[in-house]
Amino acid sequence: MIALIDLDSILYKAVYKVVSINEMRNAIALHGKEQAKNWLLEEVYNEGINRVEKQIVEIMQHLDDVMFEEVNQSELFITTCTKSFRKEIAPSYKANRKRNNYVWLLRSHYMINDAKYSDTLEADDLVAIRARELGVKNCIVVSPDKDLKQIGGFYWSYYKQKSKDIFGDKIINGFGYAETEFKQKDPIFISEKEANYLFWKQMLMGDTSDNIKGLHRIGEKTAQKILKDKQNLFIATARKYIEKDQKKDFWINYKLLKLG
Repeated sequence: MIALIDLDSILYKAVYKVVSINEMRNAIALHGKEQAKNWLLEEVYNEGINRVEKQIVEIMQHLDDVMFEEVNQSELFITTCTKSFRKEIAPSYKANRKRNNYVWLLRSHYMINDAKYSDTLEADDLVAIRARELGVKNCIVVSPDKDLKQIGGFYWSYYKQKSKDIFGDKIINGFGYAETEFKQKDPIFISEKEANYLFWKQMLMGDTSDNIKGLHRIGEKTAQKILKDKQNLFIATARKYIEKDQKKDFWINYKLLKLG
């Protein structure tokens, strides 16, 4: 079985607080701004790659422990698309996000070190395409991104939370840092029917993290009511778009939300 790892979230976490403000101030005082900037980039690159590689090893070890089938291979996917087809459809797509140059430093590394990427497709799309190629029972999607649940098949989120003892207190290690653990212990298997339902629920709700507006005043509970016991979720969703006078948004959102 192959682990299809969405690396984007790991990259963002890997560059977080590599260098403290005090360390940067000291570097500027000793070497000047330009040299301090170069030092910062080198520190972020080296420590960032180290963190990413450690996370990948930890992910594979965890999957080896909890999966019945052997997960003996991994494939990495990153988002580099400078000509995103989604931005062509809707310029507002992800307009609420700023470019992180430190993340791009790591992306540049993985572009030449085995990660799969595309000029037009995001990591999510590439994972979805690869999962269909392999067959959903022959791979496991590894990502904290809920959007990837629409692929179906085996899914596991590597999102971490602080570990707590039996009294609910944080566990602190010998270095004074809080211990962490994976929030989702075991992978789940998402059926084709469940995956389809999750997609159409997202169509009704939209996705605020990607700046995709769904139907006016439709939250999760309302979306669940709209889709409950419906035989054809496509028709049920399309009718609601028409009722809300948002017919033109239907195909736009479909193209924005559908993976692959």
